[in-house]
Amino acid sequence: MIRSLYIKNFAIVDEIQVEFGKGLNIITGETGAGKSILINALAQLCGERGHTDLVRNGEKKAVIEAVFDVRPHSGLLRLAEALQLEIDDYSQIVIRKEISANGNSRTFVNDSPVTLSRLQKFSAFLLDLHGQHQHQRLLHPENHLDYLDSFGAYEKTLSDFAALLKRFKKQSGALEALKAKQIDSYQKQDMYKYQIEELSRAELQEEELETLTAELKILANIEGLHQMGGILSETLYTGDENAANMLASAEENLGRLEKLDEKFSGLRQSLAAARDTVEEIGRFTEQYLAELEFSPDRMEFIHQRTAQIEFLLKKYQRNSTAELLQLQDEIQELINDTEQFDDRIQEYEKELAQTIAELNSLGAVLSRKRNETATHFEKEILVLLGQLGMAQARFRVRMELNTKEGAPFSCSGQSVAANAAGFDKIVFEMASNPGDMFTPIHKTASGGEISRLMLAIKSVLAEADKIPSLVFDEIDAGISGKTAQAVGAKLFELSRFHQILCVTHLPQIASFADKHYKAAKYTEDNRTFADIRALDSKQREVEIANLLGGKNISQQAV
Repeated sequence: MIRSLYIKNFAIVDEIQVEFGKGLNIITGETGAGKSILINALAQLCGERGHTDLVRNGEKKAVIEAVFDVRPHSGLLRLAEALQLEIDDYSQIVIRKEISANGNSRTFVNDSPVTLSRLQKFSAFLLDLHGQHQHQRLLHPENHLDYLDSFGAYEKTLSDFAALLKRFKKQSGALEALKAKQIDSYQKQDMYKYQIEELSRAELQEEELETLTAELKILANIEGLHQMGGILSETLYTGDENAANMLASAEENLGRLEKLDEKFSGLRQSLAAARDTVEEIGRFTEQYLAELEFSPDRMEFIHQRTAQIEFLLKKYQRNSTAELLQLQDEIQELINDTEQFDDRIQEYEKELAQTIAELNSLGAVLSRKRNETATHFEKEILVLLGQLGMAQARFRVRMELNTKEGAPFSCSGQSVAANAAGFDKIVFEMASNPGDMFTPIHKTASGGEISRLMLAIKSVLAEADKIPSLVFDEIDAGISGKTAQAVGAKLFELSRFHQILCVTHLPQIASFADKHYKAAKYTEDNRTFADIRALDSKQREVEIANLLGGKNISQQAV
């Protein structure tokens, strides 16, 4: 529901804050007092495009802000996620719009900027406007199917169809991808065979380039290795005065010291270990130098081999021989896949055909259910229209298949396109007067007729409809007396399921209010101001009496 509405510098409004309640909220006031400013402000928050004329004369910008308190459901949660709206608390959703005098507008949901199109999609789950505003849901035929399906209550069938269609799209995409891969593979077979032959002929080993590079480094520095290794060997082990002999001598002296003072005990073992380590390094170095020899042929081979590997790395855009080997396996797999494409495509096509058959069958079931539902829906709407002062009006649901030549689906012998709701197109049509032709309601119905038709539809769908707040403007156009009483009663009944805001000038409707507001206009310092305030019970009596009897309120009217 709408908890509050704040308006500043909008039209003739200076600044007002209105708190709304649950149930039926009625707004009354004299013609031109500014009742519709509130509706226009809400229309801006529903995504209607702003313009400079809406900014109060002499001000820089207009601001409209509403606080919504809604109970989240799966559809609303999915939409918020799809629109990337960050909403932590659904009891405190703030929608704000700023309209600048220079023509720019900005809209926000919980202080996050949103585009008008995103705002329109989101606000449609919070608020439904009925009256003169062109964005109201009933004026858009694409919404008529939702109304009929809500009345029919066959959610399981709809859900199953949507799931099947999702599966169809996934399977179609996989099949097309496989066919594209087959064509690409056939076109590249010669290249694949050349590549696999080139890589196989190279007989690559993992980490081969790293090993060869290390060996090449040794061969290129063999003279230095011999020189430095020889010095190390002599110093540690083979020289006349070497470290191993010195440590042996030191070990003997340590043994003598140990006999004279026990403090040296235990150190001899450490010194012996050091001597063993020095001798081991010396012997290793001597052995290494004995085996180290320069081979021009080996060095040439390494140069050629590393050049070959580096060429392959550069050609195939890889970083190591391991990656080249992986590529070799992948190319071999592509060659092997080519021989299996026909079988795999045939398997995919069989699965897809089964899904299409299931969709065709379930789509036909949906169409039959809608035909049956439409008959009951029309009867209930016509009864309510009669009660709401439109007894001469005729209403019908025109249903047809969404035909499309070459589409993969079929229903009643025709090729049809599918969406998540099936194969059908629904349009609500009305003939307002006897002799009139049936015409889509968005083309012919007046604002008052649209509002009453929507009241009838919403009454029929009262419990199923998930939109929490409904706004009615012009619903009393052309009615009075018993009809107005009936409209008021229906609004009151509907307000047990939804919060309703209704602008009216009829006392019969106003008397049903749970909360009553009065719009007033006044002049101060040659400037016009509009105000909307809540009425207490006594003020309500006076206002309704005023609606009955005019400015001079009689006791009878009271």
